[in-house]
Amino acid sequence: MNTKAPSHRDQVNALFVLHSPRIRGFILSLIPNMSRADDVMQETFLTVSAKADDYEEGTNFVAWACTIARFKVLEECNRNQKASLMLSPDVIDAVCVAHAPLSAEDDEARLKALKDCMDSLAPHTRRAVELRYTRAHSAAEIASLLGWSTDSVYVVLSRARQALQKCINAHLNAVS
Repeated sequence: MNTKAPSHRDQVNALFVLHSPRIRGFILSLIPNMSRADDVMQETFLTVSAKADDYEEGTNFVAWACTIARFKVLEECNRNQKASLMLSPDVIDAVCVAHAPLSAEDDEARLKALKDCMDSLAPHTRRAVELRYTRAHSAAEIASLLGWSTDSVYVVLSRARQALQKCINAHLNAVS
């Protein structure tokens, strides 16, 4: 039995998974193209993971991650200035000023709920989630490692995120 406490990076990654629907919603509010929003979401996760040591425990994680996401959205805008359906950087800044993420709730309870919910996933699903969010593998890499199609990886990860969110909410509602 592994009783080693999770590292700060692991905790930050777990917070990202926990709050990914809110972060993704924020990104989608700025980039209404699902494919490009997914790319920005992945870039945001990689940056959050790389900057995990910069996150101060006890502060508003969603606000911190959405700030990183905002800069990733602006980078995407600069790369695709002529693309349609992109907001201008000024509009993005205005939306970000108006958007105030809700304050973080009891992160310790959420992390415990996430761990319990991860343990309840089917082994193949848990493996795909760990490869994506702990090891930062791309969908194509996961597909290659697991012998799946890339589309299957996207479907499994999407369903896993939904199941985790539902499970975490149920755990938190049972506690309150």
